[in-house]
Amino acid sequence: MTAIAGCEPTTIEVSRNAIPQSVPSVPPGAELSTAMTAFESGNFGYSAKYFEMAAKKSPQDVTACLGLAASYDWLYRFDLSQRAYDTCGKIAKETFSYHNNLGFSYLLRGDYGKASVSFARARELRPADPVVETNLRILRDATSG
Repeated sequence: MTAIAGCEPTTIEVSRNAIPQSVPSVPPGAELSTAMTAFESGNFGYSAKYFEMAAKKSPQDVTACLGLAASYDWLYRFDLSQRAYDTCGKIAKETFSYHNNLGFSYLLRGDYGKASVSFARARELRPADPVVETNLRILRDATSG
């Protein structure tokens, strides 16, 4: 039987969504810094696992929570990122980082209306911040075709 093009996930799609079952051990307390290093190097599967570990150890740590959500975003696992943002909202709902990151998540999902609302709130919290201004420009470009 011949496979029909477009029916099978590509290697890129599979790896993009891959979250490893396990990651190398790190010294106690190094989970967050290891997660941030993995995220910065684009290894979002590893960063998700290490941010998960850090968030379990410190459930009120905003950096771990937002890092976990952002890692899931870059893995295109929006089901998981939304759950993480729901948790982040309970501990950091009125922060610039929360609204800016949530807005970018909505942008990646193609939900431009919600992205606009989140970016607008981020801008209210930190007027003229270059990060949110860049994200608003990306949103404008995305919506203008």
